[in-house]
Amino acid sequence: MDTRNTRLTRRGLLAVGTAALVAGTAAACGQGDPSGGGDTGGDATSAGGSAGGSGDLRAVTVGAIPIVDVAPLHLAKEQGFFEEAGLDVTIESTSGGAISFPGVSSGQFDFAFGNVVSMMVARSQGIGLKFFCSGSTTTGEPGQDNVALIAAPDSGFESIRDLAGKTLSSNQLANIGDTACRQVMDKAGGDGGSLEFMEMAFPDVQAALENGQLDAGVVVEPFVTPALEAGMVAVSWPYAEANPELDTGGYFASEETLENDPDLVRSFREALVRGLEYAQQNPDEVRRITGTYTQTPPEVLEKMKLPRFRPEFNLAAQEELAETARTYGTVTGELSVPDMFAEL
Repeated sequence: MDTRNTRLTRRGLLAVGTAALVAGTAAACGQGDPSGGGDTGGDATSAGGSAGGSGDLRAVTVGAIPIVDVAPLHLAKEQGFFEEAGLDVTIESTSGGAISFPGVSSGQFDFAFGNVVSMMVARSQGIGLKFFCSGSTTTGEPGQDNVALIAAPDSGFESIRDLAGKTLSSNQLANIGDTACRQVMDKAGGDGGSLEFMEMAFPDVQAALENGQLDAGVVVEPFVTPALEAGMVAVSWPYAEANPELDTGGYFASEETLENDPDLVRSFREALVRGLEYAQQNPDEVRRITGTYTQTPPEVLEKMKLPRFRPEFNLAAQEELAETARTYGTVTGELSVPDMFAEL
């Protein structure tokens, strides 16, 4: 495999729509937490990496949506990896890119987790943010991934081709969810543009399907497993089917921080990489820690499907996803995919 497409070890996904990115941070922060997860980082600390916290540790605030994808972040905090790197990390729950991207831009957060299409939109709008570490990767195995496109059991839908002209949901629009679904539809020989999307939080999708409010919806763990056990059917596994090496989200910083405080970013990344490696090697720990920042029943934690955790981005998969985003107008400005990733 071409090495330029596999390991971008020095580089660095939930959505950011145009309005959300340019909206004020105060308005963005008024949105609720879709999974019921709370702030697990203790007392809030000021952003900007100012000194403080425990002893001589440097205070760092990270915005992260409370889903299984960010388990390595929470594990790195719990296991003391950040503390060993000289950092006192506070994790603040967000509802996705509509908060995390403007939050980092404004200095509310030092770093945040976000999906890759949100970053594409941000970069194409000239917003100075970059990934410095990957955070979540599809398993590449339909049926064994942490993201599914589900429909009601009596819908009759068996494949994504059956959804042409139907209404689907994504937790936010101009997002990796709708973009990946369009990519899968195209790969299946259909027309990705025939899919209609409405915005809906992950916890609300199952009820909306049961009530006939939509035809299919994108959900992530810890919502996939209970939905399937309740009889919902997986019409597609969009991330795994889009590209088996698709990195779906990662951790990012402002260009100002990357340029002016590279040592902080390197220290944070090194500790985070330890968390990613620990998570990949200890799936039971991933399940346990997810239960501390989401309201997920123990029986679901035991069964839910996990993504892969690795620090490097696959550039080829990102280029392919970006092409779909351009095709369907999610990205309208100039976008250089390699420039999405910081060099450390």
